[in-house]
Amino acid sequence: MLSWSDFDNLLTKYNWTYEEEPNARWVNQYNEELLRAWDANMDIQFVLDPYACAKYLMSYTTKPEREMSLLLEATHKECREGNIVQEAIYRATKMPLTYSSRGFVFVPAHSNSCKFLKSPNILKEMDPEDDNIYMSNLADKYFDRPAEAEFDICMADFASEYEIISIKKNIKNPKTPIKRLQTLNFAINKRCNRNAIIRYPYFNRENYFENLLSLYLPIRSRNELKKPYELFYEKGETFDNRQQCMRKVKEIVLENRKKYEAHVKETGETESLFNELSLNMKDNEWAEIVANKEKHSTWSREIEQENNPDFNIIHKRKNKNTFIDLKQTYATTDEMRPLLESMNNEQQ
Repeated sequence: MLSWSDFDNLLTKYNWTYEEEPNARWVNQYNEELLRAWDANMDIQFVLDPYACAKYLMSYTTKPEREMSLLLEATHKECREGNIVQEAIYRATKMPLTYSSRGFVFVPAHSNSCKFLKSPNILKEMDPEDDNIYMSNLADKYFDRPAEAEFDICMADFASEYEIISIKKNIKNPKTPIKRLQTLNFAINKRCNRNAIIRYPYFNRENYFENLLSLYLPIRSRNELKKPYELFYEKGETFDNRQQCMRKVKEIVLENRKKYEAHVKETGETESLFNELSLNMKDNEWAEIVANKEKHSTWSREIEQENNPDFNIIHKRKNKNTFIDLKQTYATTDEMRPLLESMNNEQQ
């Protein structure tokens, strides 16, 4: 038989202090055995009384899905207004919603670019000592390109002019020859239409020159780039396989860079001028501009209102009656109630 003391024991609160090292202050509380079985994020806590356990379960099961409710409400509103009917038709008929005359290709030219891990199924079949756990990116495919003379090009040309395809893809009657890479399970073929527009990250100082050399200097391996990269860019020389002679690195880079950055000089000068003006700009510069604009507007209004015969001849105005007959209307409660009841939620 239950008594009031049993309920008092359920409502008793306990405090638990979890000790941890200073370097683990950003680590959630976890259990090693459960973490191996769960294999996902974990943030556990001790449950010391039945009331806390029951309260947690009830609050979790009855938690309102506010975000989902707002999403469904917005979706219902769009469906009611008919704003997504056209999109639904396009998707149902597999018609493209967007179209571009040129494609975009991101070029991870820097040596420290991010890479994706291989799928878990592939990693499980690999040797635990094998460090080749990342998927190949565009830079890896560039360095693995065929050894023929026509591929003595820079990474920017490779990304813009060639399309990477899988060797498992069966292409019937290709318009351009398909060339397989040396070791990777990919192939390349030259784009038939317009070349793609390249995109790449912007770096400062040493990383900037490494990225610049990797993009616009034809190389077969990153080991061909000598450190420091800025000095190699300014003073270095390399053998040009296309012209069969020694050339300056800077000359080759600038020659290839002009294809993709035609106005790089003007852009650099504009950026330098903007940075210089930004440093010299006063904190209240905008306030002075607004004040001068208001002063000019006031001066213009004074001229227009001036009683000058010559000014009146130039700007002839028609005299209009500016008096408006205002009439105040009254409505009784019985007349207003039906109007209020007919309002929808948005009008209210």
